[in-house]
Amino acid sequence: MSKILTFIIPSYNVEDYLPKCMDSFLNMSILDQLEVIIVDDGSHDGTAEIARSYVKQYPDIYCLHQKTNGGHGSTINVGSKIARGKYFKVVDADDWVMTENLPAFIRYLERCEADVVLTPFHMVDMNSGEKIIQRMYIQDHSQFYTPDEIARDWKLFDQCTTFHGITYCTKFYNQHKHRLTEHVFYEDQEYATIPFCCAKEISLFDLSIYQYMVGNSMQSVAIQNQIKRIGQLEKVIFAIIKYRENMAEICNFSELYWQRKTEAVILSYYTTLCISNPDKISGRRLCAIFNRRLKEKYPAIYSKIKRVYYIYVLFSLLRISPYRYDKIIHTSIFRLLRHNHKIERES
Repeated sequence: MSKILTFIIPSYNVEDYLPKCMDSFLNMSILDQLEVIIVDDGSHDGTAEIARSYVKQYPDIYCLHQKTNGGHGSTINVGSKIARGKYFKVVDADDWVMTENLPAFIRYLERCEADVVLTPFHMVDMNSGEKIIQRMYIQDHSQFYTPDEIARDWKLFDQCTTFHGITYCTKFYNQHKHRLTEHVFYEDQEYATIPFCCAKEISLFDLSIYQYMVGNSMQSVAIQNQIKRIGQLEKVIFAIIKYRENMAEICNFSELYWQRKTEAVILSYYTTLCISNPDKISGRRLCAIFNRRLKEKYPAIYSKIKRVYYIYVLFSLLRISPYRYDKIIHTSIFRLLRHNHKIERES
């Protein structure tokens, strides 16, 4: 039987986590329709040995691809090319899937023809085990959507238009021949934008698949790592913007979805440097350098984002803490400022 779903598992020195991830795919009712590719990104621990043990026991399901270290994006670049499944989903090796939900997901994908499928997922605290669901706030999950429609009702969908919520049609993804930025973190922002913004149809499946572990200080989203790797986030931002320039003549390109995702990742850059970074002076200096480059190379994007940038500079000058910032962004005043920005952007 042909494979319906491929899971790509980027793996680098994950011997402590990999067994839990691998075990979560073992639902015996759908193994013949499932493929799991472990892409070992030059690990120095027992990652490859653990992967081989699963390949030996289940050779029709698991396969191991070893390569020199190139970063998370490089593992997706490799895995997406060799995937045999009709669809593929990326799951980090320190995360896992809901085993009991895989049969229903496989059955859905078997008859689905959409370019992208969105699913809810859980954020799971590694210390307490508490789960927070990230979901789509709509009643009818049977309808197909375009990226423009999703972007127009952004708050109904945005929690799931992420690395953890996205499943790509393998043929659709590979047709666009986009290579994710390598040797960086945060390329998941690029992955959630490209080639999503070129999809004709997006389908929704209202069952959680991905289990995303949070609370690990080694994760790229940890504050100290965000600050240390801010240059890598900047590289991803400019890769997303450059892609837009190259897509000017392509039909089915959603400008609005691309704008939503691009602005979101730029705001995460400002948040890291102006809010999370305790060195406020250094943060503002780096933001100013980034903005000068943005204005010089991509003035249209700069003009759309500059008003919000000044708000973040003000937050930095006032030394607004991450806790206070989280409170402020949910106030009516902040929403009004963002609304004014939206009017300016869409005029």
